[in-house]
Order: sequence, then C-alpha cells, then structure tokens
Amino acid sequence: MCGFRRLLPGVLFLFVFWQAAAAAAPAGECSGPGGAGLSHCLYRSLLPSTGIAADCKSDSDCRIGYYYGQPDQATWFRPPPGMVTMPKPEVIWHSATFAEVRVGCGPSCTWSYFFEGKRRQLSEPRRDVLQVDYRRLLMAQGDGRALPIRHIFSARDVVTIERDWSPGMTASGAIKEIRFDPDGRLSFTWLKGDQRTLVTERVTIPSF
Repeated sequence: MCGFRRLLPGVLFLFVFWQAAAAAAPAGECSGPGGAGLSHCLYRSLLPSTGIAADCKSDSDCRIGYYYGQPDQATWFRPPPGMVTMPKPEVIWHSATFAEVRVGCGPSCTWSYFFEGKRRQLSEPRRDVLQVDYRRLLMAQGDGRALPIRHIFSARDVVTIERDWSPGMTASGAIKEIRFDPDGRLSFTWLKGDQRTLVTERVTIPSF
C-alpha cells in the first residue's frame, strides 16, 4: 500500500499530461505551399504511427484518410453526399485517439467524420455536428429546427430537443454555446422567440 501511495502522484501527473497533450494536439504538419498549390498534411494521434492524412492538389481539392504505419498508405474517405472532392480539413483530437475530421460544404455547412484509433473505427460523414461527447460516443446535430442527439457510429437517435428558437432561425443558428458536461448533461445557450432572448439551460442526456 505504501508503494502505491508513492506511485500515485506520478500516475496523476501522467493522467493530467495525457489530457493536456490530447487537448493541445497540433493543427497539422504540412509540407508544400498549400493555397492553390500542392500540400500534404499529417494530423498525428498519440498512438504510434497512427493519424489522419490530407493529400491536396489545392486547399479546395483534397483526399483525406486515416493511416496505420505508413502515411502514404492511408485508407481514403469517400466524399460526403453531393461532393466530389473535399477541402483541407480541420482535425480535432477530442482525446488522444479519437478524432473528428471536419470539412466545409458551404456557408454554415460542415461534414464530420469520426475516427477511433484504438478500434480502427470510422463513422459515416455526419452533417452539421455542433458538439461531441466522445466518452459516450454521442453527437449533437443541427437538423433544421430540431437538435437531435445521436450515436456517432450508428446515427441512432437518443433524444431530440425542440425549442421556441427565434423565428427564421435553425437550431444551429439559434444556439450560441453548447457543450456536453461530464455529468451526462448538455448545456446550451440559445435565442428564444421574437425578442431573441438569451436562454441557458441544462438537460440530461441518456446514453441510449
């Protein structure tokens, strides 16, 4: 027991370091001029030789994939519906091994792919994801006037939130802040009614 107590501070330090490293993952390591020119970018996870690659003819014409081992042997994503190629992605490491690969599809439009490095699991592209609970593999999506919470990999509905969003606004446009809290609740601030009153609330989100 005494030995465990001596080890405990070191274990806690490593846990805090791991969390900080995951949150501070670099935006990407890119070679080439980019812009209208060629570029090749790697977005590495904390797993050895694992991550996301973007091979671009220009910043608006890329192929994107995940890799194990050699980055030039990536498994390339299929473009989302209605797109032939993809722009350079934004890659968000929600944890050391769980990435969201986000690509733009126009004003107020995004597609997200989710990649789980340990299981080598890739989701289908998900439209207009506003926030992610990577621990429970849930996502909040803007879907017209509704805010559905769905499972990331199966897209199964968990719950759908509907409110008196301000007229003429979608749920995505009316929601100004949103986050999943560690206690399983969803906190969000939104514009209500004709007066566009700011309302903040927390709702419990079941896992299934």
